[in-house]
Amino acid sequence: MPVRKVLSALAVALASSAAWGPPAVAAPGEGGGAVAGAPVPTADGGGAGYGDAKPKARARRRPARSAARGAHRFPVAGAFDWGGPDSGFGARRKGHRHEGYDLAAASGTPVVAPYRGRVAFVGYQARGAGRYVVIHGADYDYVFMHLLTGSVLVKAGERVRTGQTIAAVGSTGESSGPHLHFELWVGGWYQGGHPIDPLGLLQAWASPASG
Repeated sequence: MPVRKVLSALAVALASSAAWGPPAVAAPGEGGGAVAGAPVPTADGGGAGYGDAKPKARARRRPARSAARGAHRFPVAGAFDWGGPDSGFGARRKGHRHEGYDLAAASGTPVVAPYRGRVAFVGYQARGAGRYVVIHGADYDYVFMHLLTGSVLVKAGERVRTGQTIAAVGSTGESSGPHLHFELWVGGWYQGGHPIDPLGLLQAWASPASG
């Protein structure tokens, strides 16, 4: 074959090869897809890649739903009174704000655990809470204050069931009359948590639908 024809055929072959070009690579951020064999991100928004441990979802507390199904019990097992504005959460007190709700009841009226849990604290504070009990539940820390002397039936570390009698209404500590001072804490009681207004849940637990 003449040299001129050989060179012409070689030029055509090189031109064809250049037309194909190198494999296309998607630019970062363009969503070019995964390279074959590479991990594929999960589609659930969890941020974990294929083969990675999926982030554990934090347990969400759903007290309202539980209350609607009758899982909780009202903490005073007997006649009580809701009291007035001074009974509520956030009411002014000397040097602080009220962190619970005061339920007026006769001295000796049973106090029960609204929900199952473990007794975290049992104590006495002469110039404050009086006889008190704190229960660490699955959803909240439940706090009961001004309990009747000699009525506390539980001790720290003990497991209690929903509706179990734990003490009785009294007027110990700084109290002007028999009542239960009741608190709900999200997180640990004075251990990084904070109190919330318990009125809405108390009303739900007191209704016939609460069981």
